[in-house]
Amino acid sequence: MAKDSATSWIILFPVTLAVFLEQGMIKSFSVLLSDIKDQFSTDTWVVGSSISIIVGLGSVIGLAAEPLVRKCGARVGYMICGLVSSIGLIVCSYAPNSLTLLLGMCCIGFLILQDIIAIGIVPDYFDSYFNTAVAIYSCGTGFGITVMPILTQTCLDIYGWRGTCLLLSGICMHSVPFGALIKRSNNYENIRSEKSPTNLSSSYEISTDKDNSLRSHCRNMLKCVFSSPLFTNVPFIAQVLVPAFVCGFTSTGWLIYIVSYASSNGASLRQASVVSTCGGIGLTAVRIVLPLLQQCMTYKQLMYLASLLGTLSLAFTTQFDDFIQMSLMSGLFGISYGILGAELYIATKYVTSEADYLSGVMWIYVINGVAGISTGFFSGWFFDTTGSFTLSFALLAAVHVVAPVSLALEEIFLKVTPSSFTGPTQKDKPVPVILGRLLRKEPRASNSDFSKLIPRPE
Repeated sequence: MAKDSATSWIILFPVTLAVFLEQGMIKSFSVLLSDIKDQFSTDTWVVGSSISIIVGLGSVIGLAAEPLVRKCGARVGYMICGLVSSIGLIVCSYAPNSLTLLLGMCCIGFLILQDIIAIGIVPDYFDSYFNTAVAIYSCGTGFGITVMPILTQTCLDIYGWRGTCLLLSGICMHSVPFGALIKRSNNYENIRSEKSPTNLSSSYEISTDKDNSLRSHCRNMLKCVFSSPLFTNVPFIAQVLVPAFVCGFTSTGWLIYIVSYASSNGASLRQASVVSTCGGIGLTAVRIVLPLLQQCMTYKQLMYLASLLGTLSLAFTTQFDDFIQMSLMSGLFGISYGILGAELYIATKYVTSEADYLSGVMWIYVINGVAGISTGFFSGWFFDTTGSFTLSFALLAAVHVVAPVSLALEEIFLKVTPSSFTGPTQKDKPVPVILGRLLRKEPRASNSDFSKLIPRPE
């Protein structure tokens, strides 16, 4: 399939659904948090940690995205993840105790693996229209955060949290027919052939023996994942991984706090759900106009703007206790997250090669998962200890400042260090860059030196 063809746009249906489900299910469980806590008589930090498991463990499972795609293909991998997630929600519905509930949530984490697979194959179908494709499927995040809380709260009032989990399971099951829409692209097949496990010995020189045992395959997969050239790519670390950690930490903390904060200020549960939904509305709105913003500003400028808006919204949320004012602050945070989250994938395409894009997306989710796990434990414990929403949101605001600091330090580093890399603008053609090699001016490593080997598509 040729890139940017008419049939390429079909791929956006399963990709958008994956993004919709991944964000929507996390938001749905934040709505169910109060009822689940009462059902099992646990503290806030326990349930908050369980919700973070969806993000954290799912992102760790995301390390299997690239090997799974090479082994089974994107279509089959996508459908398997949706099926496992649906089964996990059924387990949650019938959970007799918190341990079984945790097991079901671990299965729901496969939605994140599904999201990684879907997003990672987008460059195989788009080139000139890549930014537009990112803006379109990114709207799924906004719709997920906007629609799912309202739907979850409505079902919660009628069927209770167990019945709601069954209905959410049915929604996840739609991943199976949508996954059938994924078609193979010629470019994807070429990359898959070059980096397939059967060709690892010729492409990577990982092992010269012909051991076809499961242990050998697992060893080769791990070496392939953790030998990524992205670890020496300074722009990728500063522009993608650090902001990804910030996004994961602050967004998960915001999801945990916002409904409880609105309720503590006298808002009903439905009003509190509306407050959090305003974040999804702001996110959706900015994703719709994002292609226009990308024509006026570079992706770095957009990331700076998003970081500023996010910090301000988190810092001033607790200064307002009115329903309208809290909704506006929620919408402002949604705008910030909408811009910063989408630009991570644009930045990844600019600072990595096409063959490494799926690996880049995979590591975004891994870092995001680490942030989600730390938020679930630390933020819940922090609130239980201080009992103050003001200090809790101030903590999130302080973490959010790290993103622009990382971008600024990287620009300073590039200015004081001799290098031919100046960074792309909105008119530049994306180019793959490994900053370490450019600075040291090292020749390409030979196949015999695996530690310096940087694989590239032929």
